[in-house]
Amino acid sequence: MTQVFLSYRTADEPFGVAMLDRELSRRFGSRAVFLASKSIEPGTDWEERMFTAVRESAALLAIIGRNWLNARDDQGRRRIDDPDDLVRKEILLALSLGKPVIPVRLGIKRLTADQLPEPLAEMLKRQDVEVRFRNHKADVDHLADKLSLLIPELRKPAAKRPTGARFDVSGSPNSVVQGEKISIKGGFHAGPAFHLGRGNS
Repeated sequence: MTQVFLSYRTADEPFGVAMLDRELSRRFGSRAVFLASKSIEPGTDWEERMFTAVRESAALLAIIGRNWLNARDDQGRRRIDDPDDLVRKEILLALSLGKPVIPVRLGIKRLTADQLPEPLAEMLKRQDVEVRFRNHKADVDHLADKLSLLIPELRKPAAKRPTGARFDVSGSPNSVVQGEKISIKGGFHAGPAFHLGRGNS
């Protein structure tokens, strides 16, 4: 289940967004972190899937870089001023549902109310987090710790897949049977035999 929704602008800091997804997914598991480019399957109605993920999430991170506020459309208008702007709609949906909305500033100053359309001013009342380039590891760890406290479900460790084959070995040296676990019975010996007074066999 999606626990953390990453809201971002594709024309804004893509490498910062990818870094946040990587580090939070490493901490909580990939399925717990929704990133549209990663989480939406090919052939899916991406807009419907995206807003469903906002509704299902426990918190939304509004990732804000240098180009987030002033990204422009083909007519030169700020995208954030357009009621149909997807980033704006994601954030407003999360706010309307009473979900925690956490502005994550990628090395920029805090926005002010006069820079945003009035409906988004509510976001500025929410405690934000800054991720700085030179301190990104410590800053993301701090963010992850805060998310763990905010969302208890994230504290559960992600299930790990087996990393290698396992064998059930039994019987005589000439009888080896592969199974699901390791158990050695009888006179089985793994590796070369060494005998005092004789050459290696």
